[in-house]
Amino acid sequence: MRTAIAMTAGLLLASAFGLGPLGELAQRAGDIVWDDTATKPGDPESQPSSQPESQPASQPASQPASQPTTAAAESQPASDEATSKPAEPEDEYFALVGGIVHTIAGQDLRGATILAKNGRIIDIGHRVEIPDGAETLDVKGNHVYPGLVACEARGIVGSNPPEDSTNVFGTILRLANAGGITTVFTRDTAAKASYGNIENIPLRSGLFESLRVNGASQKRSLREKLEQARDYLRKMEAYERAKADGDEDAEKPEDPKGLEQALALIKKQRVAYIPANEKNDLVFIADLATEFGIQVVVNGAREGWAVADRLGRAGVRVIVTPRRQSGADPRVNQPSGNNIENASILYQHGVDLAITSPSTGISLVGLAGADMQHLPMEAAFAVRGGLPEAAAIKSITLGAARVLGIEDRVGSIEVGKDADFIVTDGPLLDFYTMVQWTIVNGDVVYDKEEESLFAHIRPRTPAPTSQPASYKFWPRPFKHQPPPEPGASSRRP
Repeated sequence: MRTAIAMTAGLLLASAFGLGPLGELAQRAGDIVWDDTATKPGDPESQPSSQPESQPASQPASQPASQPTTAAAESQPASDEATSKPAEPEDEYFALVGGIVHTIAGQDLRGATILAKNGRIIDIGHRVEIPDGAETLDVKGNHVYPGLVACEARGIVGSNPPEDSTNVFGTILRLANAGGITTVFTRDTAAKASYGNIENIPLRSGLFESLRVNGASQKRSLREKLEQARDYLRKMEAYERAKADGDEDAEKPEDPKGLEQALALIKKQRVAYIPANEKNDLVFIADLATEFGIQVVVNGAREGWAVADRLGRAGVRVIVTPRRQSGADPRVNQPSGNNIENASILYQHGVDLAITSPSTGISLVGLAGADMQHLPMEAAFAVRGGLPEAAAIKSITLGAARVLGIEDRVGSIEVGKDADFIVTDGPLLDFYTMVQWTIVNGDVVYDKEEESLFAHIRPRTPAPTSQPASYKFWPRPFKHQPPPEPGASSRRP
């Protein structure tokens, strides 16, 4: 307040005596500042000198503290930038050591090491150098497979979108990891199944265009739209050629309406996803794929074995369930119905194959092997029908990833792919084999010994030789009570 009064008084006096410019007078007036702690005006010690040059050395202190010197002002932004720049996160390494590695994409490696950095595989072999501070898991004597890919899985992760609707601490997700599942496909999205982890859940969305070919009208409508889309693209190509040749009279075709889906299929921007089981529908789909060059995934293909040659030539990919049954059609004198050899015959004709379970979720209703938790068991039933064991394992790993179009990220153990593994105590398709560890993106999300689900079944750590106290068992063992003596009360104390 006193500073403002002093400046105002100085300006008025300067104007009265006609002194220099207003800016200079304002600065001189601003130099006359009194502090409550200083001596009052009128005191002999408080009278300033009439010459500006004789101002005390403490004059700069009267300037606002918020005005730094020139050097400080120049150095301040650099200092702020250095302090505000976030520190780069440290690289996280994870190593699996000593396991029997089934890469799926190549030969098996016994006693090899897999090294991952920030969730991606960077090295595989027997002479891998593990950095200091890396998380290391010794799996000597165990089998290492890529994480299982579950097609048509419902209820394991959420949808629309999965990162916002998945209960990452749910029992279903934990059971899925205990069954070796690390990637699931639901609706139109492939997502990671990672218990307790909300990061990197969505893998890829917008994979397919869902279509139906159940009746004659649906088939006719689909074919007409594909024909119209093909004609439009041909006219556009002719128009572009005419423009390139200098034809100014070339007319651009009108933009089609209602053909967005068909155009995306013919341009191979999307893949058709069609549920179909009967032979007639499968033949129509194969002919459609051949005629228009579209990519198709068929879910079901229960009678695919009867037209496997046509599906193979058309490049149709299929998702099959070996144990799904349907009776033969008595009205036709041709092969029909389900066949335990379905997967084997499709494989022999070069069809990209994925195997899934009869139930699309984990039901916990006591039907062992009928849901997603027992995906290897479904592949084992295909082996019973003649499918080679290596092909059966591939159908729930790399083969399933190829069917879904995500083989660049998951499905095999290769450098550059996601660090998704399962460690088992035996061959994957063996009925007695159990998953010991599940790793997703380089993080251990399931450890059999640390979970209460299956830790009691053939534990890795041998049980103590001395039997614990009886009260630790449930149900408690029955203790024999001797009969009461004659004449004594039979009531127990």
